[in-house]
Amino acid sequence: MPIHMSYLEKCIKGMSITLILSLVVFIFSNLTYANKSIPDRLVNRNSGTIFISGRRVMRIRHSGDYSSIDERTEKIYKRLSDLFTHPPSGAINFYVAPESKQVIAYCNQKLLFSVYPSDASLNNSEMLDLALLWLNQIQMEFYRLYDGYEGRVVNKIIGLASWYGPRFSGRTTACEEVFNPYAFTAAHRTLPIGSILLVSNPDNGKKVVVRVNDRGPRSKNREIDLSLAAAKAIGIHQSGVDDVTIEVIE
Repeated sequence: MPIHMSYLEKCIKGMSITLILSLVVFIFSNLTYANKSIPDRLVNRNSGTIFISGRRVMRIRHSGDYSSIDERTEKIYKRLSDLFTHPPSGAINFYVAPESKQVIAYCNQKLLFSVYPSDASLNNSEMLDLALLWLNQIQMEFYRLYDGYEGRVVNKIIGLASWYGPRFSGRTTACEEVFNPYAFTAAHRTLPIGSILLVSNPDNGKKVVVRVNDRGPRSKNREIDLSLAAAKAIGIHQSGVDDVTIEVIE
């Protein structure tokens, strides 16, 4: 004897199929999103080279204090993946700490990497300069200041930049931080404390990211005071004062 489904039963069956299909789409969408969020989609490594968003930020050519180049690269990769996946809250401070046999790079007291004399030699550089180069490239990626950042620029200023360094080390800044000449920071008279700036040297095309944590400069004809680290990153530490372009990032 054939079984005839009532109209209500047909509706329930139709709703069940729709519900199942909706759940499948929901689960698939979330799995796809999760895969896009996996750290190594952003930070990656290959044969001693660290990439962020497909761009090379550092190339490890020596094992340093590790047993191999691969082990050292893996350690740096994991630290950077953690930084990009779980960024610190509040003020973010990128800085280096020069020592006699290495220069150590940090973000908010978390170790990121070290530069050894062998690294500097293999890259035809000084330890401090190489550490600042690598760290600035990392923070450029952290603040997404490569492709398509122009839409986040809320102000553009052209003026003179000077810098202040070790003589002021340890002094309290306008936001009650301790001044560190080897941190990527800057002083400005009016921009809000905590502002993120992209400072460019038009003479050589070099750029550096800085965070405003102090007030200055005292000289009225100067627009910004950079830390020693920032000045070295864009090549104005020797001239002392130079023209720069400042972009205020939203």
